[in-house]
Amino acid sequence: MIQLHTAITAVVVYSDRARVTRKGTITLDPGLHRLEVSELSLKLDPASVRAAARGTARARLLGVDVRRDFYVETPAERVRELEGQVEALEDEMRALDAQAELLKRERDIVGELAGQTEAYARGLAFGKTNAEAQMALLDCLHSRAEALNTAILDLTTRRRDLERRLQKAQGELDQLRGAGGRERYTAVAEIEVIQAGELTVELTYLVSAAGWQPLYDLRLLDKGEQSVVEIGYLAQVSQRTGEDWADAALTLSTARPALTETLPELEPWYIGPVYARERAPVPRMLRMAAPAAPPPAEAMVTGAEPEAMPIEEVEAEVAVAAVEAGGLAVTYLVSGTVTIPANGDPHKVAVTRFELVPKLDYVSTPKLVEAVYRRAQMTNDSPYTLLPGSANLFAGDEFLGTTRLELTAPQGELEFYLGTDDRVKVKRELKRREVDKRLIGDRRRLRYGYEITLQNFLPTEVQVMLHDQIPVPRHEDIKVKLESAEPKPSEQTELNLLGWELTLKPGEKLVVRFDFTVEHPRGMNLMGLP
Repeated sequence: MIQLHTAITAVVVYSDRARVTRKGTITLDPGLHRLEVSELSLKLDPASVRAAARGTARARLLGVDVRRDFYVETPAERVRELEGQVEALEDEMRALDAQAELLKRERDIVGELAGQTEAYARGLAFGKTNAEAQMALLDCLHSRAEALNTAILDLTTRRRDLERRLQKAQGELDQLRGAGGRERYTAVAEIEVIQAGELTVELTYLVSAAGWQPLYDLRLLDKGEQSVVEIGYLAQVSQRTGEDWADAALTLSTARPALTETLPELEPWYIGPVYARERAPVPRMLRMAAPAAPPPAEAMVTGAEPEAMPIEEVEAEVAVAAVEAGGLAVTYLVSGTVTIPANGDPHKVAVTRFELVPKLDYVSTPKLVEAVYRRAQMTNDSPYTLLPGSANLFAGDEFLGTTRLELTAPQGELEFYLGTDDRVKVKRELKRREVDKRLIGDRRRLRYGYEITLQNFLPTEVQVMLHDQIPVPRHEDIKVKLESAEPKPSEQTELNLLGWELTLKPGEKLVVRFDFTVEHPRGMNLMGLP
């Protein structure tokens, strides 16, 4: 059995796992050899282990096996070092506790001696001692008690410092022990060498407890007459595999291996009668979702301006990943090498930065919120697949909030909101609410009218998508009809959602008015109406 020393040279990271590549070089003589690669991660999938070999030696790879090994000490060097530190600190703390216990006992004895006043008085009465000798003895006991108190306090301070160091070392050790402690996998490759020479063995395997997720910065920039959205694409990689990835080539993959294991199949959809007494449905207004306002920006702390340098400053270039599109996924080859420890801490790497040309307009649903939201719509004409993830929104250098991007493939559509714009005002008012006094065929008719006022205080023309609604009847005897609308809505859905595509010139004020009626039997009470 020959021990083959290998190092991790490349890692392909998926959303919930990673494929690790190890390489090691060895010189072999003709014959049959069993090469052992030990101390592999316990997060390894034994069925995924593959081996390949090439070099100046003529050889034939016969197979590769995986076994589980147990160790007296943790094989990871850093873990062994931390375990040694923890044991040394615990031993030192026990020694301090023993010293403190002895000093406390001695202090108790000194206290007992100082408290023998009756014996001292008897000695004075019988002339066996004098007052000066008694005072000298008490002074000596007092000095000794003070020295003991100082020594105990010093031990307490030293123990507190050791306890803090122990907590730090123990916390780091607990993180690194997450991959199996004193257990590891060992791979054994069987190779038949026909002609002596040098051979490089490559070992690949899948590990769990690793993955990456995207992070985005979306920044709206005004470049003259054209606005662009600059997208900063970052990847946050973390792993707890028990193996540090040191100076390894990193590739990020959008493939999702977990979804390829089985094909989801439909189960029968059974329905049947309900024997329990049901409650009658309560008519209610259907609500139309408004664009969510971004959360308030957190306070941001900026550092002091750097002093002016005589040399012209140049903005640092951002390293971007090379894109490779396969049949089922896209991979990003990160520039250079990276080092990612196995402690689970997130490690950020730059994928790319690119610009898209947005279509900017405004959206408002004043029934829910009397505010106008700025919207950006664009086509992802980059070669990058944008995975679902959190995105920070900026207008120039101003932080607007956060949003979430959905899965967007190349040529897919992106849409997000850049907060409210107070320079475009909206107000919605109920202008009419009447009940016909005459009954039409024992039916009652209600009339409603709303006005929505829009005003543009911007120096440029704006496009506004206005949303509102009229009620949706939940009973066949209830009739709802849009009587009039000025201007006419560009859209009215089956659920009576109304939409207007409006254009406002600088300083223009526009009023949208719509009226509708609701008819119902006289004896029927309605809920949900103003």
